[in-house]
Amino acid sequence: MPPTENGVFDNENPNYKQGNKAKSLYLWIQSVLESVMAAFLLLTFLFRINIVAGSSMEPTLREEDRIVVSQAFYSPSYGDIVALWAEDLFNRRTGEKGEMIVKRVIGLPGDIIDIDPATGTVYRNGEPLREDYTAEPINADNLGNAEYPLTVEVNCVFVLGDNRNHSTDSRYVDDGETEYYVGCVDMRYIAGKAVFRIYPFDRIGVL
Repeated sequence: MPPTENGVFDNENPNYKQGNKAKSLYLWIQSVLESVMAAFLLLTFLFRINIVAGSSMEPTLREEDRIVVSQAFYSPSYGDIVALWAEDLFNRRTGEKGEMIVKRVIGLPGDIIDIDPATGTVYRNGEPLREDYTAEPINADNLGNAEYPLTVEVNCVFVLGDNRNHSTDSRYVDDGETEYYVGCVDMRYIAGKAVFRIYPFDRIGVL
């Protein structure tokens, strides 16, 4: 805008004010678009939102909980809650094989996993696990069809649901007869570690 006769810009001029408003609106829209793009990139490459299906992770997670899963540079550790793709598990939504599930990492490659059928205690490399997060011990009817002691395969993890008697997990393996199973899961099928629950709002928090 040109200056007045005395060389000073007229801030009271309507055209000057309209120009300022238009510039402010443009900057605001630009800021919103940049924020949306940043959130999209974060969710695409670093994080994802997963919905918990079923009751297999109770009491830690409940059906329909929304969790944030970290995908960046993840390496499984004992006790991690992970989202993973079970390619041989029945999908209730599609009616076909393959479902994204949420379980807890119990065994890493080379670990020897055993389950005492009398007490339901899970052993890793001969040591009993203290599992305060479980709903109840495994009962004799829910040992699955795996043979124990079981050695976790190379590049795989052994996973269990916290609700041990209502979870299809690594206890169920391909024995030539079972149509749907999980078995030891190849690490390439792990989507990431569950780090935060964002819904329901009364149970928001770090996992």
